[in-house]
Parts: sequence; structure tokens; C-alpha cells
Amino acid sequence: MTVLYKLAREQLSKQAHYDFGLRALKSVLVMAGELKRDSPNLNEDVVLMRALRDMNLPKFVYEDVPLFLGLITDLFPGLDCPRVRYPNFNDAVEYILEENKYIVDKVVQMYETMMTRHTTMVVGPTGGGKSVVISTMGLQTKLYPLNSKAMSVIELYGVLDPDTRDWTDGILSNIFREINSKLYFSDKLLKPLHWTSRYILFDGDVDALWVENMNSVMDDNKLLTLANGERIRLQNHCALLFEVGDLQYASPATVSRCGMVFVDPKNLRYTPYWQRWVASRPEKVFRMIYSVFIVFF
Repeated sequence: MTVLYKLAREQLSKQAHYDFGLRALKSVLVMAGELKRDSPNLNEDVVLMRALRDMNLPKFVYEDVPLFLGLITDLFPGLDCPRVRYPNFNDAVEYILEENKYIVDKVVQMYETMMTRHTTMVVGPTGGGKSVVISTMGLQTKLYPLNSKAMSVIELYGVLDPDTRDWTDGILSNIFREINSKLYFSDKLLKPLHWTSRYILFDGDVDALWVENMNSVMDDNKLLTLANGERIRLQNHCALLFEVGDLQYASPATVSRCGMVFVDPKNLRYTPYWQRWVASRPEKVFRMIYSVFIVFF
């Protein structure tokens, strides 16, 4: 593991969202443990290779993917294990997204990342499919989207009146308190069968001005500490999601605490744009253009 991360740090491109530190190693070990418990008879080399590949591949840019797979092949010669398939989940995602294999893979990668991390960042330029990946994951959950850059830190976290010592919640602290304190009931039965997943979605740029206050939430402590001294714990049914174009202003401490899924527009190519455009044409024009497209492409 350490050899692979050392080689990856030296040979892959330098990206702001890459992290090969201790927290990345821990996430690989957690995934390997889950794989070994699910398949006790599986060889440990195969388990480790699969965990290293599946926990790191989601964050790489288009150009680094073949380089990383080459490193994996060199360190584990002769091993070639297929991706883990989650039958119910994969079938549901493929049904929703039809034949868009790349986006299906990214949704599955995000699902695997969220199995080991309670904070996940979906990174990539505009037009790559970040919103589609997140909205697909959020179909059976409750999303609380907010743009943290559209408000001040006081409006986000809250303010303590210096004279009266009265505390006023901000938007984030109010949402955080709500999702971590209420027990959500089933629609049909008036008893709490399970916790319904709740995700806070930060849609916007990440910088040290506001996100540093979230570091204690994003690490293993899972505690939001407010200015009045109150601490709110992030429960197991809750998670944090970030939809961001890049992480050039984020500190290494923030990056290391999050699972990364990079959505690259280069993998989509022209097909989604073509399908969206041709679907908006009149039916007669659509049939003519589509028949020509099938013949020549």
C-alpha cells in the first residue's frame, strides 16, 4: 500500500484533490475489511488489490487513470478481479440512467466512497455530470442543498450576541440541528423502523474562510462546534456532500478528510450533448438525423 501511494505521488499529475496520506490508507483498510467479511474465502492479495483500486480510482483525472491501473498491474502481477457489483443498487441506477455507462460507474463509485467516508466531494468542471450523479444518489434520501458562498460566516453558522449572550442559529447550524435531532418515521407505519438518510449538499466553492470550521465534522470526531460552545454530533444516518468545480483554495487538512469523486467531461465525450440536441428537433428531422448518425457513427 505504501509503495503504491509513494509511486502514485511521484508519477501521477499534481491535483489539488489528490491525497495519499494516512486517512486515505485508513479508508482502503476499511474497504478491505468489508470485502473480506463479505467474501471470507477470497485471497488477501485480491482483496487488497480490489480495495486499493476501487477506493482510489474515483478521484483520478482522465489522464491519470491508465497510469494508476498500470501501477496496480505492476504491483499485483497476474491478478485481474472484476468490480464488485451491488445487484439491487446497480440495477436501479442502470434503469434510471439507461445506457450512460460512465455516469453509472461514477454513481457506484460515489456509493462505495460513502460506505467508508461520511464526507464526500464530487469534483469536476461544469458539464461533467456532477449534479446528475448527486441527484441519482439522492433519490431515496433527503437532500438539504445550500450555497455557502452566498452568505457570510455569521449567516452560515450563527452569531452570539455579546450583550445578551443570546445565540441565533445560522442556516447551516439550523439544518444540522434539525437532521441530527429528529427521528423520521416511515410513511406507512407510525413507528421508527430505521433512520432515513439525510445529506447536506454544499453547492459552491470551497475555501478556508468557512470550511475550516467543518474540519471537526469531517474527521472521525463528527462534531460541529458552534461559537456558543455547543457541540452537535453528526449521526450515522447523516452525511455531508460537496459539489465543487475545483479545490485550489482548500487546505490539505480539508482535502484529506473527504472522499473524492472526480467527474471529468472528457469521459462523457459528445454523446449526451448530441442526444439532448437531437431530442429537441421536430420528429421528422429527428428520424432523418438519427438514421444518418447510426450509419456513420
